[in-house]
Amino acid sequence: MPKTIFTGANQVIVDVLRRTREDAGLRQEELASRIGRDQSHISLIEGSQRRLDLVEFMRIAQALGRDPIELFAELYRAVQRSGHDLS
Repeated sequence: MPKTIFTGANQVIVDVLRRTREDAGLRQEELASRIGRDQSHISLIEGSQRRLDLVEFMRIAQALGRDPIELFAELYRAVQRSGHDLS
């Protein structure tokens, strides 16, 4: 089984997160500053080179002005629509 970071489902998730950041009008540097990290941290997440844990996801969602539960639901629906397998 491949690591989840290299799956199509993970790519869908990072694409939605990147689009959400861009829709919020934030650069990677601005989002990183809001969560107390540097720009490279966001770049690694968006480049599918770093996993995102739940606590960090919630911090990012809030920094983007989004409700974490609603954003997670959006991510889940995007993965379902993509047809990528979660198993």
